[in-house]
Amino acid sequence: MNDLNNLYGTEATLDLELASRSNYSAASNNSHAFVYLKKTLFDQQIEINKSAQLSNIANAISTLEQIQHDKTLDIMRGFFDVVLADMTYETALEKLAMAAIREGHVKDDYDVKDASEVELLEKQTHTQVSQIERIKAESAQIKTRAKLAQLLDIDYANRPDNVVKPDYRQLFKKEIFEFEHYQQALNNNLKLKQLQQSLMAIKAQISQEKDNLGIVLSSNARLGDQAYQREKNGHWRVGLNLSMPFGTDTKQTNKISKLQLNARQKQLEIEQYQQTIEATALDYYLALKSLRQIHKALLIELDYRDLYLEKARANYEMEIKSDIGHAMVNITDSERKLAENEFNYVITLKQLHHLIGKNYEI
Repeated sequence: MNDLNNLYGTEATLDLELASRSNYSAASNNSHAFVYLKKTLFDQQIEINKSAQLSNIANAISTLEQIQHDKTLDIMRGFFDVVLADMTYETALEKLAMAAIREGHVKDDYDVKDASEVELLEKQTHTQVSQIERIKAESAQIKTRAKLAQLLDIDYANRPDNVVKPDYRQLFKKEIFEFEHYQQALNNNLKLKQLQQSLMAIKAQISQEKDNLGIVLSSNARLGDQAYQREKNGHWRVGLNLSMPFGTDTKQTNKISKLQLNARQKQLEIEQYQQTIEATALDYYLALKSLRQIHKALLIELDYRDLYLEKARANYEMEIKSDIGHAMVNITDSERKLAENEFNYVITLKQLHHLIGKNYEI
């Protein structure tokens, strides 16, 4: 904005001269010292350019809002990845513990000749595979935290180690609108409004250029003194200047033609973008419907896993053969799938609301 305010700045020049001139048979002092001041009061072309620059500033602000939205989504995804990595690591630990216990049981049987060496090697192999999965899960924890630290612009040493899994189940209690609601609201899309404002600015500039007479109004002043004929010239002069070209301006005609072409291109860009965001909104809407259905299925699965775990725990306490370890792994894995589904729902919901020009608060 400062550059726009300085378009009509005052120009100042200094003119100093030490000189003499012939005056009949004698020489006269012809030295002078002047300060010239000139200020443009109105320039039609400058006013047109100011309108174009203001439009560019508005576009830059809109672009910044989009960048901020993308940054927010990246941070959310980074945080969710950390949570999921922790839950995957917990599942890997349970699998490893279960494999180690089974290996220990077979080892005891092998020591008393109730199990073969093949059975023991099989269980040892399962334990090693589970150990590898644990190491991979631990590596994922480190990588996701490093990425989140980078997104948050903090040192890796200050990475967030302890994270709490957010619970978004209440979001699924809120019904989503029919697609027509989101379709109509797409007119509020930030980028679409930016493109439409750019088109309006181009059309306004075309109109201004057609009315542009090249008028420039300026003021000038001369302050100072001169030695020769001082009484006739005085110490100061002020004046107003008006300039306006005559005839056809080829440069202006070409500029108008270029602006008209830009307007047609911008209109085409708007139509294409409208089609794009409508298709994208439909994808998000259908994804939300699907994620809601998956959420219901995962809740049922989790209830089943929980009941199965209770049954396995009861059998274990009564010293009845039980697969309690397997049941614990399954319930942890179901919890991770449910969390991942919730996270995908939140991200998709935020993207859909951004499309319709709303900052959706979770």
